[in-house]
Amino acid sequence: MDRYLIAIDIDGTLLNKDRVISKATKEYLLKLSNEGHLIVLASGRPIRSLVQFHNELKLDTPLICYNGALVFSLNDKNFKTREYIFKKEIVNEIYYSIKPYIDNAMCETNTDIYIDKVDETLDIFFWYKGMNIHQGEFKDILKEDVITFIAKLNQKGIEHNEEITKRCSKYEGIEERFWRGLPYVELYHKKATKGNALLDIAEYYKIPQKNIISIGDSDNDLYMLQVAGYGVALANAKEFLKSNADIITQKSNHEDGVIEAIEDIFNGKYKSKF
Repeated sequence: MDRYLIAIDIDGTLLNKDRVISKATKEYLLKLSNEGHLIVLASGRPIRSLVQFHNELKLDTPLICYNGALVFSLNDKNFKTREYIFKKEIVNEIYYSIKPYIDNAMCETNTDIYIDKVDETLDIFFWYKGMNIHQGEFKDILKEDVITFIAKLNQKGIEHNEEITKRCSKYEGIEERFWRGLPYVELYHKKATKGNALLDIAEYYKIPQKNIISIGDSDNDLYMLQVAGYGVALANAKEFLKSNADIITQKSNHEDGVIEAIEDIFNGKYKSKF
């Protein structure tokens, strides 16, 4: 039996509309793990808000956090942690450069959050509970390098976004991702993608690209779909991702679309692109 590496996004993919893993999906993924397949959670979330799902599925594989900016194993000391950081000096420069175009900004490490104003939307994904929260002007509160840099736009529009892009473009290796459907922009290192993180994990476990399955629903899942033998967009995925996917499911995350995708691949309905 071929061994597969299956990377699954969290929000809008693994979790249903109640923000939980359905009983059917949980049992199915546990079965796959017991058969020797590798399940990897790949999310824009930090470690602390992924651990509960990692433990629920009884996984021992590395976690892809912050969209690939941090790849970390809770169980395997031989797996080398990979981390991309933003220097605090660069964060402050960019923050004040784009400040006329934003209402709020947040940065964090694994223990501390630096933020202008508490944000309920970000709290859903980044889970402030148990963190040291520093609130105020970045020049006053930011004392260390960070992993994330997310800002809330004060208005949406192409010209507005282009100005932010222009002001960030002078920083080599740093790019920006505007969240579809939400008024946020996220800065990230060009090499810090779910795709590059997934290739590192595949190399560690000696899994060929043709045996990688990636499943997602949004723009930040693009790179991991591109490096996988089977790049899957769920039925509820953004049109941008669907247009770049190898497979589009009939079922959404509310209907156990993850199960549909994997079963169809295992049953030979689709061939790997590698």
